[in-house]
Amino acid sequence: MNKLLATLFFLLIPALAPAAELELTQEQLTSAGLTTTTVTTRELKPRLKLTGALTADRRKSNRVTPVVDGMVTELLAVENEAVRKGQVLARLRSNSLGQAQADYLETLARFELARAERARIEGLWKDGIVAESRWLKVDSEYKSARATLDARRRLLSLAGLSDRQIQALAQKPDRLAEFELTSPIDGMVTGVEIESGQLITAGQTAFHVDDLSSLWAEVRIPVANLSEIKPGAEATVQVQASPGREYRGRLQSLAAEVDRQSQTLGGRIVVDNPDGQLRPGMYATVTLTGVAYRGLMVPASAVFRVGEQAYLFKVLGPRRYAPTPIEIGLESEGWIAVRGGIEANSEIVSGGVAELKSHWQYQGGE
Repeated sequence: MNKLLATLFFLLIPALAPAAELELTQEQLTSAGLTTTTVTTRELKPRLKLTGALTADRRKSNRVTPVVDGMVTELLAVENEAVRKGQVLARLRSNSLGQAQADYLETLARFELARAERARIEGLWKDGIVAESRWLKVDSEYKSARATLDARRRLLSLAGLSDRQIQALAQKPDRLAEFELTSPIDGMVTGVEIESGQLITAGQTAFHVDDLSSLWAEVRIPVANLSEIKPGAEATVQVQASPGREYRGRLQSLAAEVDRQSQTLGGRIVVDNPDGQLRPGMYATVTLTGVAYRGLMVPASAVFRVGEQAYLFKVLGPRRYAPTPIEIGLESEGWIAVRGGIEANSEIVSGGVAELKSHWQYQGGE
């Protein structure tokens, strides 16, 4: 019975219409302690804070491999060792390379003889001492020897020997069959997959050498924020190992596919690492600066909600305020972009909004 009477009571009471405006007494105004500001046009750059992980920059990662089979005779570099470009990482011995080097030296000797003979006969032919047919034969033999030498040199180049190493063979014939694996860059040895005495095949990875002057920070960006973030966006990276230090970078790329479960998209940030304090595997806090937006802005403290609708209190005059529905956009650093129902230079309430809202609702607001 009591529930039925209560229901009938509320049905008989006419619904209170939302108050179009609110007027406070002087006592209420003093108690509320309101502060006001004006709606301004300004630029807003949204900042998105994410958690990421650092990895090596794959554009600067190198695998060092032999191009011929060989046995490791000396290991000269180990993991976590800084190396310079051209530094010897390991020495190896290869029978197949030794045979190619011996063939090259034999061909080089024949070429030198053919060149000397050609120079001698050319002088005699010009003096009319030998027949032209003899000169043509010697010249043909010289050209054949040169072609064979070029072919032997190319084989050694394909085996991984530099021009300097090939030229040095004649001075060090006792070092035949030996070759070196060298670092292709200035960097750090991040992996060693061989040991002394091991027989390795052509193409087998022996070392990993990475240039850590820049790293990648891999992050996951929520789909809801994709409209704010574009490749090229500025980024700052912080890690626990360097508290208070910010490393600069830029968003290099976004993944092509969204993760269905997390509804996030992968992002890759290239981070400068000038002092070498950043290391692959570290977790990092990444702040991305989004696309700049220019429009009407109000302090975040000025906006309040009733249900799904956002409002501002517009100042109409002394002690008079109008709750004005608005649409809100980007929010960053205490400012919110707004549109609809409000104009630039309008005076609004920015402090004491919660107490003013309670007065409005008490007087019949929504």
